[in-house]
Amino acid sequence: MRARLGVGVWAALGLSVAALGACGDDTTVLSSSGSGSGGNTTAASTTSASGTGGAGSSSTDAATGTGGATAASSSATTTGSGGSTPFADPTVDGPFAYAEMDGTATGTSGNIPVHAAYPTGGPDAGPYPVIVVAHGFQLPPNQYYGYVRRLASFGYVAIAPDYPASFFGVNNVDNAEDLLAAVDWAGADATLGPKADTTTVGTTGHSMGGKLALLAASMDARVKASITLDPVDSSMNCSPTDCPDVSDLLPLPIPTGFIGELLDSSGGFQPCAPAADNYETFYAKASTPSLSVEAKGANHMSFLDDVANCGLTCNFCQMPSAPNAQVNGMAKALVVAFYERHLRGNTDYDSYLTGADAQALWVATGQAAIASK
Repeated sequence: MRARLGVGVWAALGLSVAALGACGDDTTVLSSSGSGSGGNTTAASTTSASGTGGAGSSSTDAATGTGGATAASSSATTTGSGGSTPFADPTVDGPFAYAEMDGTATGTSGNIPVHAAYPTGGPDAGPYPVIVVAHGFQLPPNQYYGYVRRLASFGYVAIAPDYPASFFGVNNVDNAEDLLAAVDWAGADATLGPKADTTTVGTTGHSMGGKLALLAASMDARVKASITLDPVDSSMNCSPTDCPDVSDLLPLPIPTGFIGELLDSSGGFQPCAPAADNYETFYAKASTPSLSVEAKGANHMSFLDDVANCGLTCNFCQMPSAPNAQVNGMAKALVVAFYERHLRGNTDYDSYLTGADAQALWVATGQAAIASK
């Protein structure tokens, strides 16, 4: 049974998050430009894995370009949900083989198709934390399967529910319930249930899905961390009851992360991520520990796996200058590093969030500006 908390109850309780530990000192950095794409893959027992992103790095050295990855930057291990996991380079697939499957969750909005990737072999046998990846408005879930696969390769049960997101009958609260129903489905499924630690959940989402990821986190105590991709706090002409301003529900008593862009904060017929509702508005109200990453040269759709095959929806945003693979690869690596740090407690991954690896891979190359608190 779900341990459910009402919307905004955390703020009402006045709970402190100081004991959770800081992500790092407040930092904002800008630098020169550069890019990298590529990456290696790890084969699963029933499917092939995929990975994009720059070449890997050690904790003191960085490399960019196309092709394979370097060795993991450390041999340290961490113990948390899912057991002891090697410290592996998050810019490429991790040490777990994985498989994929489809299913149907019973959500508030009805039957919700779900796609999942889950570990089938690796450093430990689980159970593994569950990560929900929520798609953006009018965007297909398969544009986020790269995130699902990368997470599975690091020892997570990762699921992408296809909740309804149309122009009509919008209800963000129902949508957030649908994300949580996908967690319930994973816990009850014959294949995933023994592998899924549904008491340790992370929520990630893009655009409207980012808003929903945070809304779901405010509703369910099983969600222990949330990192979002260019979240937008729009109400879509929906009532405040059905579509609450989620940034007003912050801070949450969990670690949060926000990866976004500023190109689409203004301009065009309607900005894709307007300044009044973009990722910066969430980060401003978040409490420690929280991470903010501005993807330089990205637009709102740059976080998808394959913008070239996105369709009409992707044509309404500003033209990005950064390659899709570069932004997508960085975002996937940061999502993995964030959960390794905040769900498994491996402080080595601070290097990829705010430390030496982050500076070398993304800041010094002009790909990102990073802040934390």
